[in-house]
Amino acid sequence: MAKASPLRIGLALVWAVLAVVYIVGSAVVAAYAEKDLERAERVWPDHPSVQSARAMLEVAEAAAQGRSVDQSTLALTEEVARSEPLAPEPFLIVGAAAQRSGDMRKAERLLLNARQRDPRGPAARFLLAGQYISEGRIREGVPEAAVLGRLVPGSGRPLAQAFARYIETAGVPGAMGEILRTNPELSDNILSELAGNAANADLLLKIAELAPERTSGPAPAWQTRLINKLVQTRDYTRARQVWAKLGGRTADPSETIHDPRFEGSSAPRPFNWTITDEGAVIEPQSGGLHVLYFGRDDVTLAAQLLVLRPGRYRLRMKVTGQVAKPEAVRWNIACLPGKSAILDRPLGTGNLDFAFDVPARSCGAQQLALTGRADESARSSDFIISNLSLTGAGAR
Repeated sequence: MAKASPLRIGLALVWAVLAVVYIVGSAVVAAYAEKDLERAERVWPDHPSVQSARAMLEVAEAAAQGRSVDQSTLALTEEVARSEPLAPEPFLIVGAAAQRSGDMRKAERLLLNARQRDPRGPAARFLLAGQYISEGRIREGVPEAAVLGRLVPGSGRPLAQAFARYIETAGVPGAMGEILRTNPELSDNILSELAGNAANADLLLKIAELAPERTSGPAPAWQTRLINKLVQTRDYTRARQVWAKLGGRTADPSETIHDPRFEGSSAPRPFNWTITDEGAVIEPQSGGLHVLYFGRDDVTLAAQLLVLRPGRYRLRMKVTGQVAKPEAVRWNIACLPGKSAILDRPLGTGNLDFAFDVPARSCGAQQLALTGRADESARSSDFIISNLSLTGAGAR
């Protein structure tokens, strides 16, 4: 079977999303529906505004059903054009029909005319954006889409979906760096859509290379989404490699725990610490972690996903302060995906040293967690964990 070209795929997506914009409760359809065509047609069926609204709704229905605009609609359009030469709708309708038939140069000319007559009209910008993106004219297409996103509430998601599908088909456009810099909101939506599919990891790594460097702040939400998708597919090693590359870190197999001093890395989860804000007050302190646990709820105080090779390891730390009931605060390590425990030890005070083994099978990743278990006395624990380390002792 012959592979469809990016142009044809892109245009098919444009028309599919056009159906969303016009039919599924969008502001565009509402604008025409508000004219109450049935009543208006009874009063003045030949009025240009009535004819224009009828033609626009027929175009929307054609898009929703995946068919071409019929000749009667085009004839109606000609009537509108003669009676209202400055109206944008005739240019829009005939331009959409030209797109549908594959005459892209004619379509562009007509749609530009429609946009000139109604700069705030979303339909012309939508069709132009889709055509430009489909033809690889990213610098022209994205600004049209960005304006459209501001004009039509709720259009951001379908637009981002259409562009994401195009990038999946045609690859990363050369202007992606410019897009990220000049259209951050739309770009974030596109990246989030791409990150919803773990198979897009290489595409997103390529895009990340073109993105402007972040000087501070948390990782973008799409990075966390992509890494979590890879984890969900149980591709743990790949997930950590992508996590490391996106954060500008080397995928060093000798690194076991990330940020063991709790200094506040901006790396995304789950290969960075997840710290709870429920049932406890937790904050970094002096190269360690200060935990005030109230003992009233079962909580995971701190957690991080690890990718350890099979072998023997030692988890070491220093604990100072007061642990009201050692059995109620514990370090746990569980294998993924099966969640079988390979370490479950209570937290005492002093210098602690816990040994455990990572099996060769059914343990592609490990969930490290400091947990609190509710105690009937609900006594609080106030302690500091410092000098945390996880080292191999015969990893193979």
